[in-house]
Amino acid sequence: MDNGAFGLILQQKPARVLLAVSREGGTYASVISREIESTFSHTTNILGKLEEQGIVMFEQDGSDNRVKRVELTQKGEATAALVEELSAVLDGKKTGKKGTAGKKTKMAASRKYALDFGEKLEMIKAKIKLISGEELEGRGRISQEDYVRIGRRLGPYRRELRKIIETGGKGDVKKARGLDGEIEKVFGERERLRG
Repeated sequence: MDNGAFGLILQQKPARVLLAVSREGGTYASVISREIESTFSHTTNILGKLEEQGIVMFEQDGSDNRVKRVELTQKGEATAALVEELSAVLDGKKTGKKGTAGKKTKMAASRKYALDFGEKLEMIKAKIKLISGEELEGRGRISQEDYVRIGRRLGPYRRELRKIIETGGKGDVKKARGLDGEIEKVFGERERLRG
């Protein structure tokens, strides 16, 4: 067992960072720091440690070399599924059963993600409303910086919705398409207000 990774994941903030990356899909340190109510520097420090352990990876986002998107590796996805399962057991939402690693764990994680789509869709709906209100409400025009920031804030949710559209059940797909339409409306308003 790699005690470094084990000790890291069992700490509250790193576990919350891991779960936030898992929920958000490809996202940014700034989004994660807001979600877990942590400073940006502390969040990037944790992400650096998770990267050292092979749990997350960073990818350049477009032409801006300073902006990096963070995503889970395959090891990170398996780790996040187990941390979510452990959290459910500790919260009394699930009884602890001795599990097996490998395919069964991945299948259980897939079923769990399918069950979580409804919850995830509600969270995305709330985030779209929050971002729209914070960024556009009562504004006559927005700067290029605002324009880019809105895209960066909503982009990860749009990617998550596309994943749900590809893999979700009929009802979840319908809701995800509706929310994708809401993001499209925000992008239309963003375009209209662009300075």
